[in-house]
Amino acid sequence: MAQIEKEPEDPKTEFWVGIVGPFSSAVIGLICFGVSWLTGWRMGVTPATPVLSMLVWLGYINLTLAAFNMIPGFPLDGGRILRALIWWKNGDAVRSTKLAARVGQFVALLFICLGIFRFFAGEGFGGLWIAFIGWFLMQAAGASYASVALTSGLKGVHVSDVMDRNCLVVDGNLNVQQLVEDYLLRSGRRCFVVEQQGEIAGLVTPHEIKGLERNRWPYTTLYDIMRPLDQLHTVEPDTPLTEALETMGRDDVNQLPVVSNHHLEGIVTRANVLQFLQTRAELSR
Repeated sequence: MAQIEKEPEDPKTEFWVGIVGPFSSAVIGLICFGVSWLTGWRMGVTPATPVLSMLVWLGYINLTLAAFNMIPGFPLDGGRILRALIWWKNGDAVRSTKLAARVGQFVALLFICLGIFRFFAGEGFGGLWIAFIGWFLMQAAGASYASVALTSGLKGVHVSDVMDRNCLVVDGNLNVQQLVEDYLLRSGRRCFVVEQQGEIAGLVTPHEIKGLERNRWPYTTLYDIMRPLDQLHTVEPDTPLTEALETMGRDDVNQLPVVSNHHLEGIVTRANVLQFLQTRAELSR
């Protein structure tokens, strides 16, 4: 699943966010060239001292970086500026991102073709490096659009809208062998809630089971291997689904318990989100 990218607030904000990076690089580059000029350096002349040489190279690098970032290929800064202009024109952030991403993919394709041509023209690794940059831009443009489209599709959706309310609650005194044979293999579920006195005590997934030697399964209870509640990242039913996905990605987990007033309301998983998006896509055809 694509990583969640926060949708920009408005085209004006997006424009200034895009322009500030190249502008800063250009200013730094011009300052370096200006200082070099004042100390006697001239274009086409080898710098006389190491310090002067460093200033000249910093000038070239920053101006080149500014020019590269202004290429209208999303998600480069130039692509963000292009998206802001299209967004200002049509008022649709998602459509603007799609158009800017397509331009970015076209620019990336040109880089790839140029790199391959230069490689066979005898420039060797230099040509392949340009092609690699094009490939990277191609992947980044597609991923950025997928992220914005995902954010748009989940706007206004809360955890309670997609969570699984039929959680399998198991007794913490069960041993791991019983859980595997009586629950995991028969139900096909991968997440089990351990309750104690009516409140959630922890969570058991195949990850915890795989970390235990098989010959210890009959002698180890779920209380021994579960992840306690205070070590779990939980969400509330009214938590925005995008925020829950960000938590899953940041903490590298596939499910989050949904808890309200210390009572388990359900479980939200990546599979729930994918099923929700698939259903919405089918209904919108």
